[in-house]
Amino acid sequence: MPKNRHIALLVPASGGYSRGICQGVATYALEHEDWLIFPYERAEFTRLPTWLKKGHIDGIIGFISTPELGQQITSLGVPVVDAQGEGNCPGSPVIDTDAEVVAQIAADFFMHAGFINFAFGGYPGVFFSDRRSAAFSRILEAQGRQVSVYAPPPKVAATIKQQFIEMQGIEYEPALATWLARLPRPIAILACNDMRGQQIITACRDLGISMPSDVSVIGVDNDEILCRLCRPTLTSIAPNIEGIGQLAAEMLNRMLDGEQVEPRLYKLPPLRIVERQSTDITTAQDPLVLAASRIIRDRACRGISVDQVCELVDCSRSTLDNLFKKHLGRPVAQEMLNIRLNRAMRCLEDSDLTIEEVTRECGFTTATYFCRFFKRETGSTPAQFRAQFTRR
Repeated sequence: MPKNRHIALLVPASGGYSRGICQGVATYALEHEDWLIFPYERAEFTRLPTWLKKGHIDGIIGFISTPELGQQITSLGVPVVDAQGEGNCPGSPVIDTDAEVVAQIAADFFMHAGFINFAFGGYPGVFFSDRRSAAFSRILEAQGRQVSVYAPPPKVAATIKQQFIEMQGIEYEPALATWLARLPRPIAILACNDMRGQQIITACRDLGISMPSDVSVIGVDNDEILCRLCRPTLTSIAPNIEGIGQLAAEMLNRMLDGEQVEPRLYKLPPLRIVERQSTDITTAQDPLVLAASRIIRDRACRGISVDQVCELVDCSRSTLDNLFKKHLGRPVAQEMLNIRLNRAMRCLEDSDLTIEEVTRECGFTTATYFCRFFKRETGSTPAQFRAQFTRR
């Protein structure tokens, strides 16, 4: 019988992102009977817990939030994998969600929706926010677009990292509201994560700014509870958090086996964008496109056809297709399929409807066509897609 491996899991269980990483580690551990996991469930920590200093630990997977904590962990002399992504433990591998892909997904979504004004709302000085901000600005500037990046006054900026660690709630600093009030409208904002997205939505409500018609927001992490508590509900980019947890565990196991794992940043792309009410709008200036888009969003999942949409807006199909391609970058039929696909993903993720019921709920003609279309667009069958959520 192999010797048990005692693994300290220093990942806070307070948010959807970190819980998903814990789930990924747990999934890996279930397949390796010699792994014994010792979790540490405090929301945040900056020094090693006493039990870790005294106990026998073979390896660590953690959120290493400060260089000081990294030094304390290094002093234990055991293999470490940093699953937070900042890199505060020199000589250890680091895993993070790929900021470039996050930014590209958001930029593509907003540009296809017809926006010409863009902004990034984050926590300046917080590593993942700075990475996503730089990538978002770089991608859009390559398209000839400028991005307004939230830059608080020096006094606020000096304490914003600590505020980010401590706040974890709906409060926002007054400087954020001042910035939002000065932005041109309509504007598309990428928030660095869902918490910042929630704060932007709250600030807009307090300021009387209409959402999503004047301000459209995308968050990152797809924290289901947080996104649904927002009003309007928050569209978010879903990272592969379970994949990060499994990769961290696999790396640590290789290190425990004596293999060399290069101590560098490893990037995992996010899974997809999950559309909710905070982006439920098109900003195209053409009245026919606006009218047709509203009809499609209202009735696409009730089986309306492209020809029926054209009839309702009194326009030929070829003309409407050309207008959609010009303003949104896709034909009418593709816009309709996109809405049905997004609705299907939400049904599979959030409900116990059968595949046949999801087919009818989302306006597809047959379950066979729905399954074939879903596999082509997502790379997985509806059953495989649902399975990744039922495991949680």
